[in-house]
Amino acid sequence: MKIGFFSINHLRDWGGIQTLIDQLAVGMIAKGHEVIIIAQEGKVSSKVPVSPRDYPHELIALDLESAEGRTAAKEKIKASGMDICAASLGDDNFLYMPRLFSGSGIPYVIGEPGNPCVYIFERGQPYHNYGALYAADAFTVLMDVYPQFYPAALRPRAHAIGNPAPPPIEVDFAARRSRQTRTIISVGRFSEADKRFSLLIRAFAQLCGDFPDWRLKLVGDGPFWGFYHEMAKQLGIKERVDFTGSVADPNPHYLESDIFCLPSGIFEGFGLVFVEAAAAALPLVSFRTNMAASSMIEEGMGALAETTPDGDTPETLAAALRPLMELSPEGREKIGIKARDTLQARYGGDIIYDQWEKLLIDTLENTRKRGGTQLDKTLDKMKIIRDFLGDQWDELGPDSPVWTENLLEKAAAEIAGREDPIKAPTDSGADEETESVRLRCELARMQQNYRALEKKYAALLGQFGQKPGKRRR
Repeated sequence: MKIGFFSINHLRDWGGIQTLIDQLAVGMIAKGHEVIIIAQEGKVSSKVPVSPRDYPHELIALDLESAEGRTAAKEKIKASGMDICAASLGDDNFLYMPRLFSGSGIPYVIGEPGNPCVYIFERGQPYHNYGALYAADAFTVLMDVYPQFYPAALRPRAHAIGNPAPPPIEVDFAARRSRQTRTIISVGRFSEADKRFSLLIRAFAQLCGDFPDWRLKLVGDGPFWGFYHEMAKQLGIKERVDFTGSVADPNPHYLESDIFCLPSGIFEGFGLVFVEAAAAALPLVSFRTNMAASSMIEEGMGALAETTPDGDTPETLAAALRPLMELSPEGREKIGIKARDTLQARYGGDIIYDQWEKLLIDTLENTRKRGGTQLDKTLDKMKIIRDFLGDQWDELGPDSPVWTENLLEKAAAEIAGREDPIKAPTDSGADEETESVRLRCELARMQQNYRALEKKYAALLGQFGQKPGKRRR
């Protein structure tokens, strides 16, 4: 097969999605397939490790910022010669897919990179998300539990495929046992909304007095760098917290540590750092509200902190960490080895590459049997279907009766027909009832954003013992 991987910011940024696409490209080439990377053209970010000239895979650069560019992009895709395309897009750029692939005859698979419980409102809103997914021939989710959070009409097309785990790291267990200083490590972007490192800092502050030979290491960078430094200072533990900044290779830091903890909650979609840390045979700790962690961390692999009526707290995280800190080095070693072996058996690179290859082959075969892509079939059907069933709803979640197959077809067709798929039109041109669903979704997203900002504001004030109210002068 000639496989296209659509990674729109591949030349503009470098993060988890771009790394994943590179891994999948290498995996598919090793299986004998041809690979094309499709990306937005423009200035190459300094974060990208190689220049376009030195990039090892074939690249197709698209201009998606003008009507002329999008028209030319459609022609480039048609002329690419690819048999099938897979896209992993972490923002609303995935709305370009129906527009660019309509009429091409090329089936495509969308990789969903987050937890759909919350992600469906994070990226655009349900009308757009569900419609664009319905236009795809298949889509992937990162965990077996995630398909249930999509409307019933979409679930048959959902395939659970995790991210590939890095190979195990060679660990000198004797050296790890003999160290005099012990370390809890966490790795990630310093973003309080999702990673919540403040909970770990406060939990460690509660444990410090009982464990004088332990330190906390935070690997990463981001907008809350200064906030976390100030928090450690105010809690009186700054001398026992190491901030490394952003690093190209976290493995040396994993090898120097004894426990891995990621304090994120429901917003975590997969948490590749779990499989990275497990590759270094570290026990794993997180909150039970982190659906990815609760799916990965089985008994004997670490600990899951319980939630309370007040939500996730530093106290419950400290209670989860304490037993692991009290163990002997040999006891933690046994737990870390189980974490490593379990996640390698589940997410080892060859296992994930086999799953992707099977999905792409099956999707291509199903498209040929069906006589066209899902998107083209939907657009053909929309020439006949112009009515809406008029179901009523109480909410806009995936179980709402509003998400009929008929409505999803209309959403997919409407997005595919937009001049600029990213910008929702004032009037989409849909029938009155379908347009009302789109507008209601937009209103719900705005309300959710407002509630999230209120909650974030209150949480930040609470870190320093303040309460929402009048601004201090």
